[in-house]
Amino acid sequence: MDIITHTLSGVATGTVVMSFSPKGYKAKLGILSISGFGAALPDLDAISLWSRFDNLFGRLFNLEHSGKEIYFSKFWYSHHAFLHSILAAIIIALLIGSLTYLLSSKQKPKSFSGLISSLVNQKLILIGFLSGFIIHLIEDMPTPSCVWGGVNLFWPSHGYVGGTGDTWWWNNYDIFLIVITIIILNLVVSLLRPSNRLHPKKLTSVILIIGFSISLIQIKTRGFDFNYTGHTTRYDEFEVKSKELQRDILGPGIYNYMEKLDNKIPLNF
Repeated sequence: MDIITHTLSGVATGTVVMSFSPKGYKAKLGILSISGFGAALPDLDAISLWSRFDNLFGRLFNLEHSGKEIYFSKFWYSHHAFLHSILAAIIIALLIGSLTYLLSSKQKPKSFSGLISSLVNQKLILIGFLSGFIIHLIEDMPTPSCVWGGVNLFWPSHGYVGGTGDTWWWNNYDIFLIVITIIILNLVVSLLRPSNRLHPKKLTSVILIIGFSISLIQIKTRGFDFNYTGHTTRYDEFEVKSKELQRDILGPGIYNYMEKLDNKIPLNF
């Protein structure tokens, strides 16, 4: 799925996590930001497709393979490999928490018990990061197998999960709009005062679950098999079909607006 929907999906999960925070808007904004960052981070492995990758990293590290070969292979550092795993999410979250503690000037000297205490105090920030990271992995599972056959969810296991081809790589405008709706509704809820009948923690969670469920239904009822293994000569056909389905789902008005927005964004969306 595209990086914009991935990132905003992380923000959507972050709206739930921030509802558990008793702190002010600055802390809650921090949770939203780290959640979005976590959701974008798994695609950092796509740097191997950067036009200057071979001249910079290839020469610097004397790499045997070109960036394109790395991207479409199954090395641990290839796309959909280590950085698309639960273990990567946990390791990076712990690194972020540890660096935050080490760079903090509040406690000197540093100690292991101090680190554990700091990680506990940072739990909502770290949960936000983890939730964003993992939602990215889930969203990549219904995309085509391509050369990977899904995502290496349980790395260092060699098994890949997903790759079902229920939806195309991008132009999933319906999912994007659902994600935006979740964010808006949960931000509105977060501005309301808690009451016996209305509790932000529960309501934001319910909104996320409903939105996630609708997204799952949308993806599983596309009615077209986008799957392929290796590389495909039908790429343009799949791209056109994906947009046709979006027009049918959203209607001409909303679809035309989304397509205009898509054309203005210099990223695959």
